[in-house]
Amino acid sequence: MKYSVKALIVYLIAMVILAVLNETVSVELNTLHLSLCGIFMYGTSVAVHHFTVMASHEKPQRFPTYVMAITGLKMLVYIVALGIYVFVFTETATPVIIAFLLFYVIYSVLEVTSTLAILKKNG
Repeated sequence: MKYSVKALIVYLIAMVILAVLNETVSVELNTLHLSLCGIFMYGTSVAVHHFTVMASHEKPQRFPTYVMAITGLKMLVYIVALGIYVFVFTETATPVIIAFLLFYVIYSVLEVTSTLAILKKNG
């Protein structure tokens, strides 16, 4: 299964969990911000995975350098985006930060396992 489909399934499951939590928990969750956080993480994850796979095909000996550069750029974008969000929406930032970190861990695991599977198949 393609990575983008797997990542979309993760996003859709997260949105179902958000809908259930919104109905059952008494805490007010900003579903728009949480769903936009999920879309942002989905989009960046798919883009990073695409560039990582392309880097493995271009020059395999420089693959570790490309992966480190891509990961560093991804982390910089994430830090800036999360910092801007926290600065603008201070009062509702905690649920979005938690969702962001959960998305980050899940998408990172999915990205690494998918990339390793592709590298084993090609290698």
